[in-house]
Amino acid sequence: MEKQFNILSIDGGGIRGIIPAKLLSELEQTLLEKTGKKHLYEHFDLICGTSTGAILAIGISLGVPVSELMDFYKNYARIIFPKWYLKILPSKSRVLVSSIYSSKQLRRKLEEVFITANDGILPLINDLKANVCIPSFNGNEGEINVLKTKHNSEYNRDFKLPAHDVALASASAPVYFPPHSFSYNNEFGKGHLINMIDGGIFANNPALIGILEATDKLHNPIASIKLLSIGTGRGKHIIKKRWMPHNFFYWFIPKPRLLDIILDSQAQITEQYINFLQRVLAQSEKSFQYLRIQHEFGGDTIDLNASRKGDLDRLEAIGGELSKKKMQSIIEFITH
Repeated sequence: MEKQFNILSIDGGGIRGIIPAKLLSELEQTLLEKTGKKHLYEHFDLICGTSTGAILAIGISLGVPVSELMDFYKNYARIIFPKWYLKILPSKSRVLVSSIYSSKQLRRKLEEVFITANDGILPLINDLKANVCIPSFNGNEGEINVLKTKHNSEYNRDFKLPAHDVALASASAPVYFPPHSFSYNNEFGKGHLINMIDGGIFANNPALIGILEATDKLHNPIASIKLLSIGTGRGKHIIKKRWMPHNFFYWFIPKPRLLDIILDSQAQITEQYINFLQRVLAQSEKSFQYLRIQHEFGGDTIDLNASRKGDLDRLEAIGGELSKKKMQSIIEFITH
């Protein structure tokens, strides 16, 4: 009998990462009660995360309790996403010429949380306790990157990178945050990554990356794969002609609608690709197992940069409802 290979995939979605964080915190606690294993990463052979999902994937792989990661979002949402219009107020003659938000506070808070989880030492990707894949786009090279742990002998760089910088490299959504550039210099080597931006522009739902990595690079039979894919909520982006002002501000400020449409659309098409792949493989009785957990907002979506307490509480409640409705099926999926 083939050994089961469990993959956890977490979508991008800004502050809506509270939804998977709440669900996964409940899952971690339930699995502890059932199996005695304290950490969520112990139940997965590979964890993939994009953007906000990258923050969760890396935090989980460091052993940060998922409930603490959820608190991270709720406690620091206002710091990470301050009122956007403050940037257009005159300050040294600079008026919103770059991104809506600075990433300095997010980087600092991620560094604090990850250092605490690693016994006070700045963690590298090499320090993660689970295999990970983190999509990002390398603006300096003009090509996609999937930053990974050293789970294949061919991988000779990414394990050297600081964990919080990798998370931010995947979470620097254009318009919201500036591209992320950073240097590293440690016992494994030194170097620079320049103008890294959100992996969501090509893999907001990184589930397909997980399947490819597990089969092509980790050499697992596809029939051995169990893929648990967690979304951050899907809204309906309805654009009617009479509503559509043809100007920059409608598409980008204060809500970057164009980017939101791209990210949501990418997540949706990946879901359809995986369903199609599963159906095709099922014909030869060699298909993988797949469970997708997603909330449907309809037209009443919550913005990726929301920070009001009411919105944060609603996102947590959504995650709680998903947990209530789906927990038994998730537990059976992972453990059977």
